[in-house]
Amino acid sequence: MSGLREQIYDRMNLKETEELLEIWQSNDHAEWSDEAFEVVQGILKARGLGLPQQNEPVYEHEVQEEDHDFSDEELKIIDDENPPDFYDPFDVLLTTKRIDSMAKVMVAFTILYNVFNFSSTMQIVQPYFIENPDSKIVYILTILVVALNTAIGTVVIYFPLKALTHILRILMEMESRSRKGTQPNPLVE
Repeated sequence: MSGLREQIYDRMNLKETEELLEIWQSNDHAEWSDEAFEVVQGILKARGLGLPQQNEPVYEHEVQEEDHDFSDEELKIIDDENPPDFYDPFDVLLTTKRIDSMAKVMVAFTILYNVFNFSSTMQIVQPYFIENPDSKIVYILTILVVALNTAIGTVVIYFPLKALTHILRILMEMESRSRKGTQPNPLVE
């Protein structure tokens, strides 16, 4: 057994029989190699199972365009006739959208985290008021500390992520303009 075939066998042999049957029946050659199908066939036979009929072989998956709500300007960048060599504009723009979304999620997480840790914050504030630990001032101060902590956490998380998205867009624009601004030199051919 070759090294690659042995590796495939080791991985496939760990899978449940149902999963192997799904792989066999799907006949998805875009996802699985011919060697993988041979190994699956051998494992299923060794497990004492008859081989079910396979679907029509799939050699290529259709890529479905996802709607990412790109602006007209972003779509022009993606569909540029002279694309950059070192990066894919679609990937950069998609990354910036994901970072924007993650920034919003992190802000929500920061708020929830601080709200759920209100009692812990109160335990930190109460020792400063030994004479009257249950006074209204303790609650008010705790609310102010939680609000301040939430604001600082939001600033520390949100603004650097937003700055990163702007930096990526600026770098992409700089590269695009430098590429369009350079004309081929007719003397250097």
